[in-house]
Amino acid sequence: MQSLTDLTKVRESLALDPALLSLMQHWLNVFATQSEPVRMQVLSRRQLMSVIDAFESNDKPLAFEGWESENYALLLACMDKGAQQYECIETNNEKLHIFPLQQSIAHKHAILLIQHDTLDSKAVDLIKQCLDMFHHYASLIIENERDALTGLLNRKTFDHCVSKILFNDYKPEFKFPLHHFLAIFDIDFFKKINDTYGHLIGDEVLLLLSRLMQETFREGDLLFRFGGEEFVGVFSCAEEDDIVGLMERFRETLNAHVFPQVGQVTMSVGCSKMALNILPNTVLERADEALYYAKEHGRDQICFYEKLVESGNIQDSTIEGDIELF
Repeated sequence: MQSLTDLTKVRESLALDPALLSLMQHWLNVFATQSEPVRMQVLSRRQLMSVIDAFESNDKPLAFEGWESENYALLLACMDKGAQQYECIETNNEKLHIFPLQQSIAHKHAILLIQHDTLDSKAVDLIKQCLDMFHHYASLIIENERDALTGLLNRKTFDHCVSKILFNDYKPEFKFPLHHFLAIFDIDFFKKINDTYGHLIGDEVLLLLSRLMQETFREGDLLFRFGGEEFVGVFSCAEEDDIVGLMERFRETLNAHVFPQVGQVTMSVGCSKMALNILPNTVLERADEALYYAKEHGRDQICFYEKLVESGNIQDSTIEGDIELF
């Protein structure tokens, strides 16, 4: 009961997974005891892909409880086929129990993976009931973190969300070869849209645009509405140059889209690279500088803070350490 009480104390979605693991560990110790310790993990598709890539490059990761590389391929296959039901697979004389999860803001689909050799049908049913309760509670938490109009993440979740994702990805025992970027999207001449067509049409543009962003960007990309016509995205790329193609693909998709009554809508974008030793608000300020440059030099374009600094178009505000001069 204490673990269930601890779960209901959680007030942010990124803390839900650890609370779920704690709850499952307590329940399994009571209802499905065995001599060997129970191993379990919440895994997203992005995490599985990262570990598989690390194995293929002979850079064996230290994450995921030390399961064999073949297991991750089996898990990825289960996730890719869109399984919405419990599955049990046997490999290397061990049983892996797979329970689908859909509660995270950081990924659309994930699984709860439990290694347990003697988990019977009654214990499986108990876990399913527990997960149903967990999903209902998680839905309430996640709803509180969403913008009412667009359904994107809201401004108040930004700092916690970004900080925890960066910390998770950069822990030594759980490190992925990813580069993180923050982008600010601002609709060009949005005031003119409101003045010409009215605020109802303006809200429709915001709603349709948010849906287009969700369809264009990938699972695991975090999209926020900061208010008005301004959106923020946090993106993870295997290669540093991948962010350019990702942003350009969205710009081209947006330019080809026709909004009812309004027609074509364009956006200016400012982007900056993230790192564990750089505060989220610092990256936000850098991306905003790049956005301002894009607005002042023609709009409907993507500008990268680091490239603007390198080319001498703007000055880097960073000095030694984590201190900034203004």
